Amino acid sequence: MEPVFFCLLIVTGLFAGFMSGLLGVGGGFIFAPVMYFVLKMSGVAPETAILVAFGTSLSVALPTVLTSALGHTRKGNVIWRDAAVIGVAGIVTGYLGGTVATYLPVAVLTFLFGLMLVIGAVRMVTVLPSGDARSLSTPAGVGIGGAAGFFSGLLGVGGGTIVVPLLTIVGKYQMRYAVATSAAAIVFITLGGIASYLTNGFSAGVDLSSYGFYLIGYVDLVEWTILAVTAVPMALIGVKYASRFPDKMLRRLFVLLMVVIALDMFGVFSFVGEIFGL
Repeated sequence: MEPVFFCLLIVTGLFAGFMSGLLGVGGGFIFAPVMYFVLKMSGVAPETAILVAFGTSLSVALPTVLTSALGHTRKGNVIWRDAAVIGVAGIVTGYLGGTVATYLPVAVLTFLFGLMLVIGAVRMVTVLPSGDARSLSTPAGVGIGGAAGFFSGLLGVGGGTIVVPLLTIVGKYQMRYAVATSAAAIVFITLGGIASYLTNGFSAGVDLSSYGFYLIGYVDLVEWTILAVTAVPMALIGVKYASRFPDKMLRRLFVLLMVVIALDMFGVFSFVGEIFGL
């Protein structure tokens, strides 16, 4: 791996880990695009690069969001009953989503990834006021978990970009409880997607060792190690600062990140670069 890519992954891990603790997400919406870029620029075919990026992203999200969830639990902000319902429902659909991803063209996957982020961002902006609820009905929890799990597996994200908005919109959660409960739910949700990328990757028999990447299924051990080592401790720092930010500020930061990554996945930045010869 080129030194510049190594440095890029370190910076990504530090940043995504902090955002995981701060916003209750797995960090996949940051991990996946960066890994996809690194793999493609290293010469890996886009069709393989996108699946490895998604599978590795979920695998990194697991220890990162677990750290975040434990930190939020110590602060008393996790509603574990709702997190368990959402998470268990998401395990099954997460496996299904990961399997479907292996059959879709890369252009479809990148477009869906960007579209999911844009929809989540719009909903967060248009419904800014949050309530003070701390409980969710079981059917609502199953529905949220099912949707989050499927798109988690399909697009290599932890599911926080779906869980957090729905907890605030459907469940009327205050943002800090939505963030904390989302983090706990994602611990379960990622398991289904990870299992899918492992089993489907083994079936495909992909070998990227000639490019400097070493796979278990569709999970790259090199990128996983770099990102996990940097993201996990930063998640604890993010948790520390989560309660210090006003509710609306957290929402707007969440939205900004989602829009920037969506534009990148739509190819907007590459298009602008081509126009200006960058």
